Amino acid sequence: MTAIVPRGIAVVDIGATNSKVVLFDSSLAEIARRKTDTVHHDGPPYRHIDAQRIVEFAVGAISELDRALPVDVIVVSAFGSTLACVDDNGELATPVMDYLAEPPAEIAESYAKIAPPFSETFCNTWPAALSLGRQLYWLETAFPGAFARVRSIMTWSQYLAFRLGGRQTCEISTLGAFSQLLDVLNRDFSSLVQQRGWADRFAPLTRAWEDIGELKEGLRPAAFSGRGRILCGVHDSDANYLRYLAAGFSELALLSTGTFIVGFESQTDIHRLDPSRETFSYTSVFGRPIGCCGFFGGREFDKLLAGASPSAATTADIETIIAQAVFALPSFSDAGGPVAGSGNRGRIEGPVTGSPGRRAALATLYAALMTSEALDAVGSRSPIVIDGPFSRNALFCSLLASLRPRQRVASSLLQEGTAAGAAVLALMNPAGDLPKFEVELRPHEPEGFLGLGAYQSAWRAKARADATTGACLVDQ
Repeated sequence: MTAIVPRGIAVVDIGATNSKVVLFDSSLAEIARRKTDTVHHDGPPYRHIDAQRIVEFAVGAISELDRALPVDVIVVSAFGSTLACVDDNGELATPVMDYLAEPPAEIAESYAKIAPPFSETFCNTWPAALSLGRQLYWLETAFPGAFARVRSIMTWSQYLAFRLGGRQTCEISTLGAFSQLLDVLNRDFSSLVQQRGWADRFAPLTRAWEDIGELKEGLRPAAFSGRGRILCGVHDSDANYLRYLAAGFSELALLSTGTFIVGFESQTDIHRLDPSRETFSYTSVFGRPIGCCGFFGGREFDKLLAGASPSAATTADIETIIAQAVFALPSFSDAGGPVAGSGNRGRIEGPVTGSPGRRAALATLYAALMTSEALDAVGSRSPIVIDGPFSRNALFCSLLASLRPRQRVASSLLQEGTAAGAAVLALMNPAGDLPKFEVELRPHEPEGFLGLGAYQSAWRAKARADATTGACLVDQ
């Protein structure tokens, strides 16, 4: 534990859709929160994130929450695939690129020729601007004047910490999240970074739990009562994983759900990852590579819901979809995830109706089947814990337990796994020793969904056939 136990820990939790500031006490009990939308702009010069609005929201929320409990520590946890490039004055030299920004075809084609190998970075070049290497190459190539003014490159969480008052830093969990910037095994910059001459522009690599400054005087209200120390910060999915490490999990298949569904499998040998199935490694805050699988689960789920409520589905709706052989076949996003070659080829086959219950059942079945495929892709065999929004979808949890009867399946009862994981950083000592916290879980047993096994086999065969033949999206 730290020498001085913090009274209040304010976690600035930045998501692609929503941003929150969550206040915890030193027992990780949530005290209060504030929430807003994460604002994106289509351009010019490309789709980007309104970083200033996030900073203003965070400052206002921290000031308000300090009245509930003195904010002694501030931790930023933010989504990955995002960088900030600043000039000599610490001002943005280029807008903070949104990872959904689409690069020009010539940028994508030329980057493909210089992308570092999977054996070094343990990740593919992802669609749009999800790969940080492609982001930087795009900025350097298309905006040479602006890029020439860049004096410091920071990972996203660390840039926001800098804006609050910390020094300029980078952090390994964000740098190691399918960025193509990290030589994973050597914990150093990748050959791409070295060859492009970018290495000297990155801010110093700093441990996630390290103290990097304090909330700026100009951002503190007169009545601010906390110490306002700022930690380096962390990538959001890795923060979630950290909470389970603090709970003593030595073997774990953690499903961090949201816009992405990302599975961490603690027992995967990263040398056996399959690049054709969009497996990759994340790097923990301690520098350890972890085998991962993932796909745009939340985004695809929302597309299939078509406005229906996720809670509209019942077991009977699931069994009707199965009996009528209605299939949602991958993928409804650019990335095919665990079904190789299925990106943007998603379609619905069979007599689906506009009934909210049937739409929700189809979406839930699809999400569970894809998640199971993703877990297969990393050879998952550890107990499964579902965290995030999908942990509150009882049908999804039951379906996954039924699809994977050889693994124990449970869901987390804590609503804010990512934020609570980031708060753990505030309770670590300088050596990086973890505090101990229990995690409350709800077990899920396999249920007898009639015909599920045969349906899964048929779905799998159709999905692979579509990926091979190039079937395309059909609106239903």
